[in-house]
Amino acid sequence: MAELSPPRAPLLLVALGAAVISVTALFVKWIALGPAAIGAYRCGLGALALLPLAWLSSRTGASRQAAPRRGAAAGWAALAGACFAADLFVWHKSILYSGTGLATLLANTQVFWVALFSALLLGERLTRRLGVCALLALVGTVMLALPGLERSPVHLEGVLLGLLTGVFYAGYYMSLRTAQRGERPLGVASALFVSSATAAALLVLAALATGEPLAPASSADFGLLVLLGVGAHVGGWALISRGMPHVPAASGSLLLLLQPVLATLWGVLVFAEPFGTVEAAGTLLSLGAIYAASVSRTPPR
Repeated sequence: MAELSPPRAPLLLVALGAAVISVTALFVKWIALGPAAIGAYRCGLGALALLPLAWLSSRTGASRQAAPRRGAAAGWAALAGACFAADLFVWHKSILYSGTGLATLLANTQVFWVALFSALLLGERLTRRLGVCALLALVGTVMLALPGLERSPVHLEGVLLGLLTGVFYAGYYMSLRTAQRGERPLGVASALFVSSATAAALLVLAALATGEPLAPASSADFGLLVLLGVGAHVGGWALISRGMPHVPAASGSLLLLLQPVLATLWGVLVFAEPFGTVEAAGTLLSLGAIYAASVSRTPPR
């Protein structure tokens, strides 16, 4: 078999990573646990899988010398974990209330929240193009949400939780990016380990506070949790992280939109979630707006 050419292989890695992550929404409906407990296992098992990589990273020359002085970076990674814990908690509830596709699409509105937070906290300029994209995405979201309001009394709550997911994911993204920048940044594996471990601990506390059981109902459920935490959570992002630096920004942004597209497809095929003409038009409008916004925020090389 001929080897993949260098330009093609990274594209396939990113696409495969997005496809792997797209199935994580399904686990929320498959596993007989609450939203906090599922998130705790996902992050906890993911942290265990990342631990050897984080340890090896900390033992390398430059990293080893700077390790004792990385408190600030570790703090940002922990903040990223807190944001990710909140992200998973509200996203899992949104999946249960509004379906896998809509919840995942709404989570991807984080690009607009990142722009807003960057403007408020970092003084970055908001462009007119970004404003138009945000308006179009909002119209698409309304088109997606309206049909479900007649079918379920909690559908609107799920939509609002999905939008809140985007807010928390934006906080996760910005905090994790800060942890990996500066004079003494954390490596990718170390930053993901700290954020995953922090998120797992907070989600365990959330499960205890809300009365969710933490013990899996069966060995099959535990197997699904391992697949979610190690295979999807770590494996999916490892593929994306490996391929993303080597693909054009526009291509990478487009490929990442495979996640909400495939999540919608899985929801229709696996759970028979309703998806008519209005939902399809709203999905296309929102995806196009999110893609255009993500490309517009990419700095020139």
